[in-house]
Amino acid sequence: MLALAGTSVFSKLFAGSLRPAKFNVDRLLDAASGIPAEVFSRKYAASATITLFSIPLVSKSGVGTGYTVIEEAAGRSGRTVAIQFGAGSYPERARGLNRLGFIQEVAVEDRDAAVDCAYLAFMTTSQEKNLDQAKKALVKAADAVAYTAAQGFGKGDKCSSRVDRLQFPSRYTWRDIPELIGKAREAMAAPGGEPRELKADGERLSTFLYAVRRALLDSRQKTTGQIFFNSKRFQLQTWKGKDPSAGAHFAEKKLAPAGGVMRLNALLTEQRTGENTPFRLWYQEGSEKMPPLKFEYQARSFLRLSFEADGAAAVPPIHHLLNDRENV
Repeated sequence: MLALAGTSVFSKLFAGSLRPAKFNVDRLLDAASGIPAEVFSRKYAASATITLFSIPLVSKSGVGTGYTVIEEAAGRSGRTVAIQFGAGSYPERARGLNRLGFIQEVAVEDRDAAVDCAYLAFMTTSQEKNLDQAKKALVKAADAVAYTAAQGFGKGDKCSSRVDRLQFPSRYTWRDIPELIGKAREAMAAPGGEPRELKADGERLSTFLYAVRRALLDSRQKTTGQIFFNSKRFQLQTWKGKDPSAGAHFAEKKLAPAGGVMRLNALLTEQRTGENTPFRLWYQEGSEKMPPLKFEYQARSFLRLSFEADGAAAVPPIHHLLNDRENV
């Protein structure tokens, strides 16, 4: 997941940045160029909760914003699904904390299964392991911010991915994400380390956001899938069921009818280490194609992040990957 806290996620500036280098996400997008796409999107307001032994201590709303955009286009080679998620903090609302992340994924489906898939992502790198280190990071602001950038491509049970370490001036924040995307793409296009090859022994691999979307669309109560990210393999398990209390909450906000809200509990397990990352999201039953109404997860042992749908949330300009393709 991408987080305001880092790893555990446009305007003409972005359009212009696509020309110098092509990535696997671009290649898959180009194949669907000119095909009208359905668009499903949401904007989110972000809240942060400081926890101690999972007990909430302090909560602060409005520390940042985010968005999810999903585009689907049906062509001769299959259905192309493009997903992007971006989120970040506003330092003036988050005690100076400057955290952001962006990911875009593209999958080409054949009979509702991804045949080819690719991703490109970057996010601020958070080194804080505990609350004391986080406090010190707030006091001592660096001139440059470290980022982790990743790109990958998968086909069937094989995939390759590459991870780069980048740095950009600290003056860049979530508000500057269009320009940062261009700078990150330029840096990621430079010669770097060799991509790492992975094989899943006959199990189909997919990208993270796409796998979560497939779990939402799946009629089964429980699902299991294999994903790849940052040169690692993960297992994604999900369980879903009705959540009446969340339904009442979203009905009060006029975001979903009472009684029609589902909760999806998910567990992401890194195959090599066995490390688990749980997260939850809520969605309206019957509107599974829409991005979720809310999602939350424990970004750090001391920090829980929550993103809730808010149509008035202030987000940077959004570039549609498929519908704006003629401009790039």
